[in-house]
Amino acid sequence: MTPLLVAVGWVLVGLAAAFVMIRRGHDALIWVVLGVAAGPFSIALAGLAAYLEREELAESAVIPGESLEGDVRVLVCIDGSEAADHAAVTAVLLLGARLQTVTLLTVLDYDIALDVAPEKLDRIAAGIQSAAVTQLAALAVHPFSTRATGSAAEQILRRSGSGAYDLLALGTHRQRRSRFLGSVAREIANKSRIPLLTVRAAPVESIESAERAARLGPHDEPES
Repeated sequence: MTPLLVAVGWVLVGLAAAFVMIRRGHDALIWVVLGVAAGPFSIALAGLAAYLEREELAESAVIPGESLEGDVRVLVCIDGSEAADHAAVTAVLLLGARLQTVTLLTVLDYDIALDVAPEKLDRIAAGIQSAAVTQLAALAVHPFSTRATGSAAEQILRRSGSGAYDLLALGTHRQRRSRFLGSVAREIANKSRIPLLTVRAAPVESIESAERAARLGPHDEPES
């Protein structure tokens, strides 16, 4: 029985360390495997990884896009899922003439970004955002683009709360590739300083379909 208890304790301690690192924005699969394999030693690995987290990787400059004549600046979180792309299109259709700018934000894991040149990270983010950019271009909207590194919820809240945006848009359909789900989405909804538009993963081709797909919160209307 004692060896069994030791094994269980080994795994539980490792998974606890993995959970902390996942919440900090590290890759879930990598840290679950490390936690199970390394057990208590994963605490030391977590400490080393936290030490290596570099502030300069936290976020990039905003790549210029196009400003329109409206008064609402939208931040859309893009993770490569159809839900996120639909959120960008829905926000544009719903706002219409009130739209001023659309900025696409992609949050990368620390484990992806560590020791990777900023130019390569820009290319990774651009690839993730490419479908949304194409769909917005069809609506004659040319978005700004940026990326961040770390915890998805932390970085989204940090950027959206900077005062540079009036509306935050997220895709919410449950699918494997989407990161903005579950506890992350709840944390953003509870802490967002600006209105949050959540959009189900359904094609939006008109203002009517956009209205069916969208749900606005925690406030009633975008702040201008």
